[in-house]
Amino acid sequence: MGALQLQPSFYNSTTESPREDILHDYMRFLDIRNGGVDPNKGFVNRDAWLKDASSTTVRHSGHIDPEQFKRNFVSFASSADLSKKATALLAFTKVNAGEAYGVKVVTTHRLGHPPTGELIDTLERILGHEEVYHTKILVGATEQFGLEAPTDGWKPYFHLRLLIGSLAYVPNAIFHPILLASEYAGVFAFNWLLNRVSEVFADEPALKETMEARLVEILVDEVGHITFNRMMVGKLGMDIAKAMAPHVADSTTGLTPEFRALGWTKETIKDFDRFDYAALPEEVRKRAFFA
Repeated sequence: MGALQLQPSFYNSTTESPREDILHDYMRFLDIRNGGVDPNKGFVNRDAWLKDASSTTVRHSGHIDPEQFKRNFVSFASSADLSKKATALLAFTKVNAGEAYGVKVVTTHRLGHPPTGELIDTLERILGHEEVYHTKILVGATEQFGLEAPTDGWKPYFHLRLLIGSLAYVPNAIFHPILLASEYAGVFAFNWLLNRVSEVFADEPALKETMEARLVEILVDEVGHITFNRMMVGKLGMDIAKAMAPHVADSTTGLTPEFRALGWTKETIKDFDRFDYAALPEEVRKRAFFA
């Protein structure tokens, strides 16, 4: 009788392959996916994806007031007379804003030194630069609604600043479990938003498909980010991350008014206990790096 095969899970230990082998495999994956691994030169494949996405002729059939959208991007007014589609677009454009802010702060403090050339240092820089593309991918959707991409500053709320501040200064033994918990929370939020976008734009199938494609691109990356951070922690660190993740998700996304307006409640976070790798769309699982 053969050994029991465990279902792929975010919360199992990584494969039995040596960590360095997995990291090198991940680097090769990123080189192919991004079209390079030097953040200073940019990633040609991601630039090509953005160019292709920008060239689409698919447009929203309705109208969203530009000034109203701009005001609510800076500060969402729950009483504003916004359509569900306008609210979904706001959530769409802002869901990565917190992570992008966090990457900027953490990178400044943790990777402010010149590149060492070591594998882990290089990977951390690549993953940080992928967040730049995530913001462009999401904000680029505004063009399909006849809107300009938001340029006004988004200000993170206190809970997020506190979490990111802790990430910037804690030692590695604490840093990676917290970061892993944040990645778990992020994937849960992106997957939730993917499902909501599919519902809200169901009557505009072509637009729905392009918005789904943008979220799928990010989910593919985020699965790899989870894999990387799982390799940076031991079993205890993984257990800590798993326990923290629902609280991170609820204290960040749960406090985002756009998400609440789209239906995120205290009941939503209860689904976290059942959320795992298999809950992701098949396309994400087929294209992502997961070990």
